[in-house]
Amino acid sequence: MVTNSDFNFTNNKTVTLELPFSEHIEELRQRIFHTFWIILLLTFIAFLDVKLLVKILELPVSNVKFFQTSPGEYFISTVKISFYTGLLFGSPFAIGQIILFLLPGLTKKETKIILPLLLSSLCLFSLGLAFSYYVLIPAALNFFLNYSDEVIEPLWSFD
Repeated sequence: MVTNSDFNFTNNKTVTLELPFSEHIEELRQRIFHTFWIILLLTFIAFLDVKLLVKILELPVSNVKFFQTSPGEYFISTVKISFYTGLLFGSPFAIGQIILFLLPGLTKKETKIILPLLLSSLCLFSLGLAFSYYVLIPAALNFFLNYSDEVIEPLWSFD
């Protein structure tokens, strides 16, 4: 429903476009559909070169030899790694779709806050990933390897 205060279209200052509920649901469905396909595409791209990702993930545990307990364990693990990589790199697109869906319902003051909030969230998320990869994972794995090294030999499954 398009509203205008005095039907004077030459001096139109406020035009509000209101969509019915079914149109909102349709827009949300389309955005979810696009997000799903982007994540699926990124998962497939990650699966094409999953051996590089596995090598990157194995870097913090260079002194551990992995083994597989079942014939399909490595394949299932690489599918999981590919999916999580697609989800990780698709999450900015998903967040953008959520923001684009919610943006028309926000006030001017709220829209001015959104961009700095998104940028700071992205920076903090990236810092958290880097911190966990370079600090937390090596410290935790070092603890678990040294805790039982005198009693048993650690054999780690890839999964």
